Formats: sequence, C-alpha cells, structure tokens
Amino acid sequence: MKRGFALLETIIVITFVTVSLLLLYGTFTSLIENKEKNILYDDASNIYEMYYLKEYLELNGLDQYFGVGNIIQLSCDDFSFASCSSLFDKVSLEKLYLVSYGLRDYNQENFSSTFNRYYQSLSNNYDYDYLLIGEFFVEDVYHYASIGVNVS
Repeated sequence: MKRGFALLETIIVITFVTVSLLLLYGTFTSLIENKEKNILYDDASNIYEMYYLKEYLELNGLDQYFGVGNIIQLSCDDFSFASCSSLFDKVSLEKLYLVSYGLRDYNQENFSSTFNRYYQSLSNNYDYDYLLIGEFFVEDVYHYASIGVNVS
C-alpha cells in the first residue's frame, strides 16, 4: 500500500515540475522575443531622428506625396534640397516610407520581411493620416522607427 502511494506521489510531483518548467519556458521565450523586437523597433534615438526628419521634410515638399498611394518609398530624388543624401547618411537611414495610416492589406512581397514584421507590430490606436517609417541600418542590423503625419 505504501509503495503505490509513493509512486503516485512521485508521478504527481514530476508532472507538476514539468508543467511549471514548460510555463516558465514559454514566458521566457516570449520575453526574449519582445526584448529583441524592442531593440530593433522604435528606439528612442531613431524616433527623435524621425521627428526632426519629418519636420524638415514637411518644410521641403512632403505634402506633395499625400494621396499618391498607400505605401510610397521616398528617396532623396523626391526632394529638391541638396543636402538630402548627407542627411540620410548622417542618421544611417537606408529607406523612408510614407504609409497610409491603418493600412493592413498591402502586397508584402514588395517589401523586406523585416519591414513587414515591423509594420505588422504597429498599433492602430492613433489618429494620424500617414506614418513616416524609417529603416535604419546600424551595425549590420535593420532598425525601424515611425512617426505620425497629419495632412494639414
């Protein structure tokens, strides 16, 4: 009688420990994934750079691209000021996108997988007409930041 109880007790303890370890593993893997996402997405310095870049581009013809398409990739050729390429290089900006806010259906094949992951991670809780999304290439890794733009 006592041996059966000890076996049952051991099985219950092993089951409890296994379930606890599985729950901890699930929690830690999601924490690690979120930490990696937070490092690559919306870094404070990149958000500040996007803010000042947005302010500068609004003074130099950003409004001409409102209503042109859902996602537009902008380059220095699209703006008339001469220091554009040096500005992009200074902040390590690889690509700049103007995206209609709230867009969820778009052709993902035209964009990199890292851009698609970043765009899908964005919230829909803001009242902006467009998002200006910057793709920064720092230390061989793509970082992203975005800032809202309203049509004035």
